[in-house]
Amino acid sequence: MRILVVALVFAVAIPQDRSADSTDAALSEFAERLKAYLKLRGDLEHELEPLAPVPSSSQLQAPRKALVAAIRNARARARPGDLIPASVQELIRQAVHADWARRNPVDKRAALVEVPEGPLPGINRDYPHHAAFATIPPLLLANLPRLPDNLQYRFFGRHMVVLDADAEIIIDYVRNTLPR
Repeated sequence: MRILVVALVFAVAIPQDRSADSTDAALSEFAERLKAYLKLRGDLEHELEPLAPVPSSSQLQAPRKALVAAIRNARARARPGDLIPASVQELIRQAVHADWARRNPVDKRAALVEVPEGPLPGINRDYPHHAAFATIPPLLLANLPRLPDNLQYRFFGRHMVVLDADAEIIIDYVRNTLPR
């Protein structure tokens, strides 16, 4: 009987360990992809002219526009999922659905008040200037994979985008994140 119990414990423990290992590996891969993106962005910023005092607000936008153009050029072939692996996309969906299941209807409506609607902008596209920067509820944010500084999760319709806040462009997204 004791051998049977030990065998059952190992049989149950092995798949869970593999699952935890695969989750850790996926999160590590996600972190490495984001790190590579930030290195690319940093390298591109260093190639641009340094900031100098400018007399007008329109001239303040010139360095950001140059950076955005350089990012778009360097990532011209970027596709959804290039930065967020499929397994991490599923972890994000699960975290959002679990959070959503815990919320009461009033909290759900409040979380969606500022979420912009409309067609999802593509990778390397500007976050729509007319759209609010709807924040992710803090308790949900705590359960999502951590992002480096200046990269942010944002809801857009039912989707979650990862926004480069410095460049104000969408660098990847997870479709159909919010439940219907």
